[in-house]
Amino acid sequence: MTKQPITTLKEAQALVKNFALRNNWKDTPNIDKFDHLHEELLEMSQHLRYKTEEQRIQIIQEKREEFKDGIGDLFFALCRLSNQLNIDIEEAFNTVKDEILEKYDHKQQENNLTKDQGL
Repeated sequence: MTKQPITTLKEAQALVKNFALRNNWKDTPNIDKFDHLHEELLEMSQHLRYKTEEQRIQIIQEKREEFKDGIGDLFFALCRLSNQLNIDIEEAFNTVKDEILEKYDHKQQENNLTKDQGL
């Protein structure tokens, strides 16, 4: 096992794929992976649910390592799911990234135009 840091989404996805192969895990679509992602998100959100913004900020600081571990678990599981679905995670991210940035940049431009016009 390598201790070198992963620097790209492709490297992370390949590492997870090789890990699964070494452990004789099938990389076929599996509902368990969806459930695993959902479970990880629920664990983290339970710490923050029904809290004020100030309380959430404090909890995040206090439980930083727990959230860091949760994000790592989510990303590993997301790489695994991407492999199971035969989706290039980097390509998927870049497609959605462009759509989201364009959508919200457009909305920001509309808001600025409205403000400039005094509406």
